[in-house]
Amino acid sequence: MKLPRLAIDNAQFTLTVFLLLVLVGVLSYFNMPRSEDPQFDLPVTLIEVVYPGASPSDIETLVVDPLEQEIADIENIKKIEAKIHNGAVRITIDFLYGTDAEAAFNKVKQAVATVRPSLPAGIAELLVLKATPSSVAIMQLALWSEPTDYKIMELQAKLLEKRLETIASVRKASIWGYPRQIVAIDIDLALLKHYGLALTDINQILQGRAMNITPGFVDAGTRRFNVKASGNFSQLVDIEDTIISSSNIAKANGILKVKDIAQVSFASAEPSYLAYFDDIPAIFITVEQREKTNIFVLTEQINQELELFKQNLPSGLKLEKIFQQADSVNVRVNGFFDNLTQGLVIVGLMALLFLGFREALVVIIAIPISFLMAIGWLDFSGYGLQQMSIVGLIIALGLLVDNAIVVTESIHREKKLGKDIKQAAADGTSKVAWAIASGTITTMLAFLPMLMIQSNTGDFIRSMPVTVVLVLLASLLVALTLTPLLASKLLVVITPDNKPKTLKIQTLQHYANQFAEKNYTDILKVLMRHKIAVILVSLVALVAMLSLFGQVGVSLFPKAEKPMLLINVTTPANSSLAYTDKILQQVRQHVKQYTLVDKVALNIGNANPRIYYNEVPKRGMIRFGQALLVLKAYQADEVTALVKNLRDDFNHWPQADISVKEFTQGPVTDQVIAIRLLSESLTDLEQVANDLAAKMRQLSGVVNIDNPIGMANTELVLTIDYQQASLSGVSIERLDKTISTILSGTNIGQFNDTNGEDYPIMVRRSNPSLDSLSAIEVSNNQGVAIPLAQLATMELKKGGSDFFHYQKLRMAKVSADVETGYSVGDITKELVAYLEQYDLPKGMYFTLGGEEESRQKTFAGLTQIMLITAMGIFAVLVLQFKSILQPMIIFSSIPFAMAGSIIGLYLTGLSFSMMAFVGLISLFGIVVNNAIILIDSTNANLRAGLELHSAILKASAVRFTPILLTTLTTIGGLIPLTLFGGGLWQPLGVVLISGLCISAISSFLLVPILTELFTPKASVKTPS
Repeated sequence: MKLPRLAIDNAQFTLTVFLLLVLVGVLSYFNMPRSEDPQFDLPVTLIEVVYPGASPSDIETLVVDPLEQEIADIENIKKIEAKIHNGAVRITIDFLYGTDAEAAFNKVKQAVATVRPSLPAGIAELLVLKATPSSVAIMQLALWSEPTDYKIMELQAKLLEKRLETIASVRKASIWGYPRQIVAIDIDLALLKHYGLALTDINQILQGRAMNITPGFVDAGTRRFNVKASGNFSQLVDIEDTIISSSNIAKANGILKVKDIAQVSFASAEPSYLAYFDDIPAIFITVEQREKTNIFVLTEQINQELELFKQNLPSGLKLEKIFQQADSVNVRVNGFFDNLTQGLVIVGLMALLFLGFREALVVIIAIPISFLMAIGWLDFSGYGLQQMSIVGLIIALGLLVDNAIVVTESIHREKKLGKDIKQAAADGTSKVAWAIASGTITTMLAFLPMLMIQSNTGDFIRSMPVTVVLVLLASLLVALTLTPLLASKLLVVITPDNKPKTLKIQTLQHYANQFAEKNYTDILKVLMRHKIAVILVSLVALVAMLSLFGQVGVSLFPKAEKPMLLINVTTPANSSLAYTDKILQQVRQHVKQYTLVDKVALNIGNANPRIYYNEVPKRGMIRFGQALLVLKAYQADEVTALVKNLRDDFNHWPQADISVKEFTQGPVTDQVIAIRLLSESLTDLEQVANDLAAKMRQLSGVVNIDNPIGMANTELVLTIDYQQASLSGVSIERLDKTISTILSGTNIGQFNDTNGEDYPIMVRRSNPSLDSLSAIEVSNNQGVAIPLAQLATMELKKGGSDFFHYQKLRMAKVSADVETGYSVGDITKELVAYLEQYDLPKGMYFTLGGEEESRQKTFAGLTQIMLITAMGIFAVLVLQFKSILQPMIIFSSIPFAMAGSIIGLYLTGLSFSMMAFVGLISLFGIVVNNAIILIDSTNANLRAGLELHSAILKASAVRFTPILLTTLTTIGGLIPLTLFGGGLWQPLGVVLISGLCISAISSFLLVPILTELFTPKASVKTPS
């Protein structure tokens, strides 16, 4: 290869090119986007509907069925799932992978818009949302006043929202947890009856007064004037002084005003979502980050805006930060860079100890240059710095020095032959150029197929293999050009004339070479005399190690290790918002007893705003609440103990179903265990789901069991006698409007205050109750008041339970979490066995969701990727060696690497996770490099005229030190990640390290034997 010679002969040009590449990398490092997790679009759209007072069966018929029917016509839908509960529904539309997320979202919006006119008028909220990881709050604030004044709080929150959205990197600011402010006209029903008035009459009068007249213009000569007629109310006194006509008025001048029969005031609408910061009623404000921006720069800009905003807050109002994602990003990014620095130090020390100062300096210089070059390319590829790309840098750390080490060691050998240093640098690099190029390509082939994973998980990890590939490309370019150039400048040829007179300190390379030439060669000679025995022993050891796989648990993604917890509270059926509020306050008081808990944010009626990419909050459930616990710090042992204590505490609470949840890594999924039961009979679904939940409670390690269909509601059924109403002269329209006003109020117009804020005007009866229903009177067509009791009957009946739709079929879902130390796979198998022996009702069947479903899909894709990787590597080796047998010998390292990875997981007690599988695929390309170098050197010796046995012994001795050093540097680079990288990355590090160790042993002892056994001299050809 001529490239090393060209680089040395054109030193200034070579240095200039690398200087420019490094400069680009430095600029990219400081300017590229930074975030906690990868940013990518999910082809998932959510529809959330809040329909107060509607039962699950009503929502199914009136809302879900029409929406599903319209949505079903959209192409590329993979799954539709609707969770239907009392007063609300969430429909999740999951599109096939590769579908344009934005286009799919727009199609769903269009479908909803088409159906909207036919949906019930009582729907309070209908939202179409994207379930994208970028729509996650990076900061959550709490705003409160003393005393509580929601009107002022809302005004200030809206002002802050607008100011935050002026920041370019802010995607969106949102306000949460405040009761909608209204102008309430609270009617006194007794006075209404006294004056002989009907509610519908009051509504009609006020609607007429509040009606906006369409503006226009008039021309006067040469001038035109806009004409604007007053319509909406702008002062409360205007409403109070509105005149109401009646034939039974005993008032001065015969005038009756609204204030005579009602109280008019600013008030909170019947709340469906309340928020507290600790024990103080508050409003939450969240901020989302635009994609491809720097979270640290954005956080600094937000903090500056918050300081200015606080200076102008009205007296009594306070603003405090609940959490900011930049803190955890800083910990994670800095932690990974600490691991990177530690790995760099370890690799540098190993190089120094083995190679000596000058050779080590040549190797170490390659590391930062390769990294900076790769960072520049990574930035141009559209990726930022987040946990996946940083881990890619750490994995690449131990790999990128392999090329520099092999080149430097080869130059060292050429130098010892007495060649001129420039010639030694060129010849030494050229001799190993094709071998390291082939090794780099095979390693890249182990990572490149990961880009083909067609799933959300593939999108999540994609930046990691991209980073590794770019670093390896950079390291290959450096090894073939810059490394020989630096060697020609920094290394010297020792001759009798320039031999140093000082005492020479021998490097570990010297002792490793001595061991290889003497002890290792002697061991190989003995083993090569007993080839069959060695192969049989190796096979027995391999089978024994692989058999331990059954003892290693399987779990897809581990905990996220964030200093936050979620406590989910579900109160009994028919619980009011006030009761749910009361229970959440008790939960808050209890958790504050633990010193690790710093702040508590309470959400009643809703989950906390979305602050983590795989958490999609529940909405519109008055008997649900969620507490966000912000911890003072994350220490794994302390948090695990806290979670256990809280679960033990809340297991004994009869007032509600309370679960404690830790944040987990991975894509959006159900709980780790989720079983779907499908049938058109809700009765059958409820029965089987209850039995399955009871079975789960009997299993150790199963926690946070959720069985929505097992909690039936009780409904107050109002049955109208339409025949009696007709005979009494009461129109059905008047009857419906009267009942609606009493129960939920009637919106008669808009109130526009002097600040330009709009408020709905609601005519209502405060605190509707059974008594208020009994007191309702409806005017007939002759003005006579008819008691509702004469027209309708009321009784309490068992209502419907919460349930699901799955692919438009009725479904019950029973789900749960699993405590640390228990196998998700084993528990799932036991539950499947239970259902298989269960006598399911006719027409019912079950499917698996949760981690088991994700694992099957993900691992199936990864298995395919593994096969593609193996075939790609094998094809490259066949091209290089022009042989089938020698690539098969090289591939013998792979099963031993797999066995080593299983041993590592078994000994450390770790599960075979998603990242462990990624590590296993990575091993395919890494471990073959040792055998490639060994067989390539053997072939070179054969071409030089040595017979096969001697060629193998010489190649094994010569390549022992480079193989040992590259293995140790790779392991050294991974040690910090394995020890301190947390639950997500520890399995990957263990798989790589243990696999490398066992495969290195097989390379040293087994590959030479297989090479002698299966490589006839005549088959050796010049490599490509």
